[in-house]
Amino acid sequence: MAWLMPGGGDNSGRQVVARPGGRQSGSDALPRLGAAATPWILLIMLAPVSGEQVKLPGVDKLIWLGADLAAFAFLVLRRDLASTLFGSRPLILLWPALAILSATWSLTPGISAYHGLQLLATIVAGIALRTTVGLSGIVRIVFLGLLGGQILSAVLGVAAPSMTRGPGGEWSGVYPHKNVLGGLMSLQLLCAACLFLQGWQRMLTGAAFVGALALLVSSHSATALVAGVLGLAPLSVIMAWRQGNLVTGFCLGVAIALAGIGILVAATYGADLSTRLLSDLGKDSTLTGRTILWQFGIDQFWREPFIGVGYKAYWESPITTAPYLHFTTQQKLWFFHNNFIDVAVAFGVVGLIVFACVILDSARRVVRHFARSPGYIEAWPILFLTQTMLLVCFECPLFVNHGLHQFLLAAILPVLRPRVPT
Repeated sequence: MAWLMPGGGDNSGRQVVARPGGRQSGSDALPRLGAAATPWILLIMLAPVSGEQVKLPGVDKLIWLGADLAAFAFLVLRRDLASTLFGSRPLILLWPALAILSATWSLTPGISAYHGLQLLATIVAGIALRTTVGLSGIVRIVFLGLLGGQILSAVLGVAAPSMTRGPGGEWSGVYPHKNVLGGLMSLQLLCAACLFLQGWQRMLTGAAFVGALALLVSSHSATALVAGVLGLAPLSVIMAWRQGNLVTGFCLGVAIALAGIGILVAATYGADLSTRLLSDLGKDSTLTGRTILWQFGIDQFWREPFIGVGYKAYWESPITTAPYLHFTTQQKLWFFHNNFIDVAVAFGVVGLIVFACVILDSARRVVRHFARSPGYIEAWPILFLTQTMLLVCFECPLFVNHGLHQFLLAAILPVLRPRVPT
């Protein structure tokens, strides 16, 4: 394994630093991935697959078991790096610590402890990925893994359309739900765009961007579509900034003018505009039942507002309102489609404070890293966080064991090397 050898590194692998107003192509500066990247690519490609469409039940659990074992091997075999890496991520490690600790008051202590350990393994695996391949490797690994998912989804969609399409014509590909396909393809847009602008394999990344956009639209996932647009928004700002002050000033003026027009339109036609927008996105006033879920979650939060009922306990305990929620929604759900509510129910106000601190600290770290080396590869974590911030409001991408976004959040954080005494 690459993390067993010196030189894993935190840098993005680029030797040419982009500067505002200058042109450069960093494709030649990106190091080769090598064989060590293959297991990570397979993780990205296969972990979101439930096995229902491809007739391989349990494939996702098997893949995550491999990631857990890799995390354990990293802790045992690279204890020298582990102390440095953990020291650079004290806040995000509070998440699994809180999840495991919640077993002491959880309604289902065994489940909280077990899933808390899985959450710890997911975060450690993300740390191991950053150490193994660096930031540029992460972006390419995610791109190649999702490209495999794109190809499998397209092939299955042609070969067995009944397995990949819902009653409304929405595609799910090889994934268990249209929202999973949509969310992953919106993430692929960010990877393909950054790699294309970086100059890496532009024919491949350009084609993958178009293919991901087609699958995203075919999924009919409004949340993923908006997340993809929002995730790409900072890229336009970065592109303008890299062209120099004149272009940046012009674009800023246009943006301010458009914002003014938008505020005027919203103030004049607010209610009608909101209804029309939801209709165009295929949503009703309940956001496809999400507001019902949120009400269940908020009611539960006020029953235990300080420390909650424990990690995953609401969904596993027979004494909560989860069975009634399942009956009301006629769906076997395991999260509230809102990360803030999920955290509040599991850990109360304490969890919300930790959750907010981790998000803010992660944003601060990736922005500072980009400011030191303003290239398109370094911009990808900013795009990823921007997209994720919308998803946390309507899905459950973070603070979950064996979650791809949780895994990548741990991976994008820069590694802070210890200071050498002078």
